[in-house]
Amino acid sequence: MKYQVDAFDFVSKQETHAVLRNALGEENYRGSNLDALHDCLTMIFEPTTLVISHWGYAERRLGEYADRLWHVLDDSSEENPFLTIILE
Repeated sequence: MKYQVDAFDFVSKQETHAVLRNALGEENYRGSNLDALHDCLTMIFEPTTLVISHWGYAERRLGEYADRLWHVLDDSSEENPFLTIILE
Protein backbone atom coordinates (compact mmCIF):
# COMPACT_ATOMS: atom_id res chain seq x y z
CA MET A 1 0.00 0.00 0.00
CA LYS A 2 1.20 3.52 -0.68
CA TYR A 3 0.02 6.71 0.98
CA GLN A 4 0.96 10.12 -0.34
CA VAL A 5 0.50 13.38 1.56
CA ASP A 6 1.65 16.91 0.84
CA ALA A 7 3.38 18.74 3.68
CA PHE A 8 2.21 21.98 2.08
CA ASP A 9 -1.03 21.19 3.96
CA PHE A 10 0.77 20.97 7.33
CA VAL A 11 -0.15 24.48 8.46
CA SER A 12 -0.53 23.65 12.16
CA LYS A 13 -0.17 20.70 14.52
CA GLN A 14 -3.89 19.99 14.34
CA GLU A 15 -4.01 20.22 10.56
CA THR A 16 -0.93 18.02 10.23
CA HIS A 17 -2.64 15.25 12.17
CA ALA A 18 -5.89 15.75 10.24
CA VAL A 19 -4.04 15.36 6.91
CA LEU A 20 -2.19 12.25 8.10
CA ARG A 21 -5.34 10.75 9.67
CA ASN A 22 -7.25 11.32 6.43
CA ALA A 23 -4.56 9.51 4.45
CA LEU A 24 -3.96 6.64 6.88
CA GLY A 25 -7.59 6.12 7.86
CA GLU A 26 -9.50 7.32 10.89
CA GLU A 27 -10.13 3.77 12.06
CA ASN A 28 -6.36 3.28 12.45
CA TYR A 29 -5.32 6.73 13.67
CA ARG A 30 -7.11 7.71 16.85
CA GLY A 31 -6.09 11.01 18.34
CA SER A 32 -4.32 14.14 17.16
CA ASN A 33 -0.86 13.72 18.57
CA LEU A 34 2.47 12.07 17.92
CA ASP A 35 1.70 9.10 20.17
CA ALA A 36 -1.41 8.31 18.12
CA LEU A 37 0.62 8.58 14.91
CA HIS A 38 3.28 6.23 16.29
CA ASP A 39 0.64 3.71 17.35
CA CYS A 40 -0.98 3.84 13.93
CA LEU A 41 2.29 3.41 12.03
CA THR A 42 3.56 0.56 14.15
CA MET A 43 0.30 -1.37 13.75
CA ILE A 44 0.66 -1.70 9.96
CA PHE A 45 1.12 -5.35 8.98
CA GLU A 46 1.54 -5.18 5.20
CA PRO A 47 4.23 -3.53 3.07
CA THR A 48 3.41 0.18 3.21
CA THR A 49 5.09 3.34 2.01
CA LEU A 50 4.23 6.79 3.32
CA VAL A 51 5.49 9.52 1.01
CA ILE A 52 5.43 13.09 2.31
CA SER A 53 6.14 15.60 -0.42
CA HIS A 54 7.32 19.18 0.17
CA TRP A 55 8.80 18.32 3.58
CA GLY A 56 10.57 21.69 3.61
CA TYR A 57 7.19 23.39 4.09
CA ALA A 58 6.59 21.36 7.24
CA GLU A 59 9.98 22.34 8.62
CA ARG A 60 9.34 26.04 7.99
CA ARG A 61 5.75 26.09 9.25
CA LEU A 62 5.96 23.70 12.19
CA GLY A 63 9.49 24.43 13.41
CA GLU A 64 10.50 22.20 16.30
CA TYR A 65 7.31 20.16 15.93
CA ALA A 66 8.48 19.07 12.47
CA ASP A 67 11.64 17.70 14.09
CA ARG A 68 9.56 15.78 16.62
CA LEU A 69 7.31 14.54 13.82
CA TRP A 70 10.33 13.34 11.84
CA HIS A 71 11.62 11.42 14.88
CA VAL A 72 8.26 9.67 15.28
CA LEU A 73 8.20 8.78 11.59
CA ASP A 74 11.78 7.51 11.72
CA ASP A 75 11.29 5.56 14.97
CA SER A 76 8.08 4.01 13.63
CA SER A 77 9.76 2.85 10.44
CA GLU A 78 12.64 1.37 12.44
CA GLU A 79 10.22 -0.53 14.67
CA ASN A 80 7.96 -1.70 11.85
CA PRO A 81 9.66 -3.69 9.08
CA PHE A 82 6.57 -3.25 6.88
CA LEU A 83 6.82 0.56 6.89
CA THR A 84 8.90 2.81 4.64
CA ILE A 85 8.86 6.60 5.05
CA ILE A 86 9.97 8.83 2.19
CA LEU A 87 10.34 12.59 2.61
CA GLU A 88 10.59 14.59 -0.60
